[in-house]
Amino acid sequence: MKFKHLLLIFSFAVYTLAAGAGEFQISGTVTKKGGGQLEGVAVLLKGKNVSVTTSATGTFNLIPPVAVRMNAEQKQTLSFTLRGNAVAFSQSAGKLSGNVTILSPKGRLIASTYFTSLNPATDQIMLPQLASGYNIIRVTVNNEVYTCPVMQLGSELHLFNKNAINSSVGNFTLTKIATAAVDTIVASKTGFENAVLPVESYTLSNVSIAMDSAVAGEIAWGKEEDPTINCKVTGVMPEYSALKADSKLPDPFMKLDGTRIKNKSEWACRREEIRQQLLKYVYGDKPIPAKGSVSGTVSSSKISVKVSEGGKSCSFDANVDMNGATAPAPAIIIYDGGMGSSTPIPKGVARIIFRAIEGGAGAKTGPFFTFYGSNHPAGYMVAQAWQVSRIMDLLQQNPEIIDPDRVGTNGCSRNAKGAFVGGLLDNRIALTLPEESGIGGTVGLRLKQYLDPGESESPYAAISYVRWLSDVALGPFTSGHSESADNTERLPVDMHEAMALIAPRAIYIMDNPSILDPKSAYVTAMAGQAIFKALGVGDRFTYQGASGGHCQWRTQYEASLNATIERFLKGKESTTTGNFTTDLGGKPNVAQYYNWDATELPGKL
Repeated sequence: MKFKHLLLIFSFAVYTLAAGAGEFQISGTVTKKGGGQLEGVAVLLKGKNVSVTTSATGTFNLIPPVAVRMNAEQKQTLSFTLRGNAVAFSQSAGKLSGNVTILSPKGRLIASTYFTSLNPATDQIMLPQLASGYNIIRVTVNNEVYTCPVMQLGSELHLFNKNAINSSVGNFTLTKIATAAVDTIVASKTGFENAVLPVESYTLSNVSIAMDSAVAGEIAWGKEEDPTINCKVTGVMPEYSALKADSKLPDPFMKLDGTRIKNKSEWACRREEIRQQLLKYVYGDKPIPAKGSVSGTVSSSKISVKVSEGGKSCSFDANVDMNGATAPAPAIIIYDGGMGSSTPIPKGVARIIFRAIEGGAGAKTGPFFTFYGSNHPAGYMVAQAWQVSRIMDLLQQNPEIIDPDRVGTNGCSRNAKGAFVGGLLDNRIALTLPEESGIGGTVGLRLKQYLDPGESESPYAAISYVRWLSDVALGPFTSGHSESADNTERLPVDMHEAMALIAPRAIYIMDNPSILDPKSAYVTAMAGQAIFKALGVGDRFTYQGASGGHCQWRTQYEASLNATIERFLKGKESTTTGNFTTDLGGKPNVAQYYNWDATELPGKL
């Protein structure tokens, strides 16, 4: 609609006072691109330090404490002449309807008046005298909105526009002021890219914000070392001094921002949060070399790996026993060749014999520390897992001998700790087979002091006797073998969540209830299985507890082992897996150690 003349005179008349009636509000809805309202989105008015969280229907309502700054073009402009405290607009054809609103510098609604069927040739709009100083005026005429700052200086009214401040003479155009400082609305949620929306109008009652998933397309489960690495982890990971003790295992579905995931589709980015927590508080960092930095050869008898990047290099070998398998064969990477273990690997599954280097005090050794330096804070479990990942890099480059989609890890005792970490920190490992791993493996770190106080292995052993875990990361939580020196209950993450990183791949835990923190191992495994079930993959979590000599094979393991290998390495999907059995006597009440909701989540991973 085009205007010719509308007279706006600021003088005493009948008007609606609204001082103190409420602040200026910005409201709207946040949705996921492609459809679906998003609950738990943090909506921040940047520059004003005001934020709210969206409701179950994705709606939000922001109340800024001060006026919002804008930088946007008008749909059309209004021509006017400034005459003292009067603003004369061009006359237009037809009757006019709308309202005029005055806002304080802090965005508070001061006064508002409505008009209908106004004849610009004979009628005028009456408003109260503006307060001295800066004000905001918003004019709505026939559904078009015009907003600008105005300045009352004594008896004169000055308007800001694109031509800067204007005095009481001349013809001007009412537009929004262009400003370098523009307020923006920022929407953030774990698993989604931040959405940024510049403020374009003071009429913000139906703002629509659509958010993109932080991980494009489907997650490449089983195809990448860390398939959730593109998730942006924005929540807080506090230092030790800010953490509070909790004897119960943490809720794996509670995100760093304090909200809980409600759909399987949210698991990927929650998984990345857990992975980063484990690296920060337990294991130490596991770097991923740049693409193209890994080279070498793969044959039916040996795998030779070389890593070169930025002037650094290291190399190592692993022997291969095809074990009657036909290439491209499924395979199990066996830590230290199964030393101390008699785990029977079925015929038709190749054995990759991996030397698991470890050490106690002094400079750390092995290919990882050659490459990153002996003072790198990672523990030996990460160093071994890094080597396994470089083997996987090479197998993906050369898939003719060993099928990179059908590889598992296995070991017993200290090597089971390594096999467990190797499986959870590389998503390409299809099956993780830890046998009697103890502390540093599949046993909840905080549980030992409550459930197995007399056992020899303590969390401190995992960073002192051999630095399996990171003495830098875990050190603040345990300073000795005694219970008084054990503060692992302050950890915001634990081994049931480490197990969860393996989902939706498969894990089979072989435990010995006669030694190695048996009650802690049982409760941790129960919590791990609950996570797998909540993610809809409970049949990919198998647990067998059978008492006996340490690292001696028991027939109780055999059926479950063969079944998991048949299904997850040999590809026979019809095979039944997912049993949970143990001969542990006096089983603990798991509800004392975790009580979070493990109901299966809707949606898809």
